[in-house]
Amino acid sequence: MPDNEEIVTLLGQSLRLRPLRAGDRALLEDLCGRTESHDLQMRFFNGFRSLPPSLLDELMRIDPDQRITLVALGAASSGQPDILAVARAHASADGTAELALLVRSDLKGIGLGSLLLERLIARCRSRGLRVLAADVLQNNTRMLRLAERYGFRREPGELGITHLVLDLDSLAVWRPVTKYDGAANGSPRR
Repeated sequence: MPDNEEIVTLLGQSLRLRPLRAGDRALLEDLCGRTESHDLQMRFFNGFRSLPPSLLDELMRIDPDQRITLVALGAASSGQPDILAVARAHASADGTAELALLVRSDLKGIGLGSLLLERLIARCRSRGLRVLAADVLQNNTRMLRLAERYGFRREPGELGITHLVLDLDSLAVWRPVTKYDGAANGSPRR
């Protein structure tokens, strides 16, 4: 297994966490197709039923210098890989990164968002990024609660939007809050 991949157990199921790859377009499109339009609106601030090809092109743009994109993969009933959730941080030259998460609608509330956010925070810190931020719709209560558990502070945003900020430099004693069972390499449950 490549160094940038990780096997974890979530609710008794093995999942693979790894960066997004160029060959993942169909899997990412399937994730979005299996995500309810309300959840797509919470992520993209737009109420479309499926992603426009131009947006899918942008999401598939792999740029290791500016983007950290993690996917959680499970096995579909066919045995083929299935993207269950995706987390992304888009870095800028000033040491900040913009965060975005998407969890398939039927899998919300089981810890996938927490798992990916924890790993994304760790990767941002290891890259030397100082701040992780996100603009979140005020009615996206799940994301606002998740961010609060990880220490994000809320700042005023545009009408209907909350700006979330996490100072990565101040997390020397940060402890993640997750629901998953732990990594297959024997790390303890948290």
